[in-house]
Amino acid sequence: MVDSLEGIVPIYEKGSRRIALFSDKEMREQVVKFAVRGGSSILDLGSGPGTMAAIVSAAGGRPVLLDVSRTMLHSAPPFDKVQSTFESLPFRDGVFDGVVAGFSLRDARDLQATLQQIRRVIVRGGRFGFCDLGKPTSAIRSLIMAVYLRAAVPLIGLLTGGRSGLGFASLYQTYLLTLDNRTMVQLLGSYFPDVAIKATQLGAAIVVTCRVKEER
Repeated sequence: MVDSLEGIVPIYEKGSRRIALFSDKEMREQVVKFAVRGGSSILDLGSGPGTMAAIVSAAGGRPVLLDVSRTMLHSAPPFDKVQSTFESLPFRDGVFDGVVAGFSLRDARDLQATLQQIRRVIVRGGRFGFCDLGKPTSAIRSLIMAVYLRAAVPLIGLLTGGRSGLGFASLYQTYLLTLDNRTMVQLLGSYFPDVAIKATQLGAAIVVTCRVKEER
């Protein structure tokens, strides 16, 4: 997966925007609007080339970029950066006011371990928000999405960046391993007491918001 992503760094944002049917910017902005409060320290999980971090910064947040790919981090603006996996975040407990993820949580090798780590590094009263491809609970809608990823996405990648754009085809394999939207919300509820999901495009695009309880 990392090799596939690093191979498309120059066209990553352009291709991703087309694959998301140009809804990606609005989805990221919804996440940031929820997660960032004035001066918030925000971990950008799976930051890629820094697209989400730039929106966090514009909203008054202080982003820290984390990605497993050194190539992606090198292509990002000059924010604080850390190379690491999602499942082993190299930060002390409760160090961030919030965590955001833009089209990256799906790449977690161990989602439960990742959620445990996210919850650990967020302060009491903090927030976690992410946007991503969704997997509709409806079998028919899920099949439609699978066909789109299998057939249309490689073509979009090819038209966007030539042969290197075929790296986007790995999204299909990722989708097969992704939890459906209902199961995802149930799992998130094991770590966060307040979870909400907004699904669009027949459930194939999701914005999820999670809150951590305040200390009494």
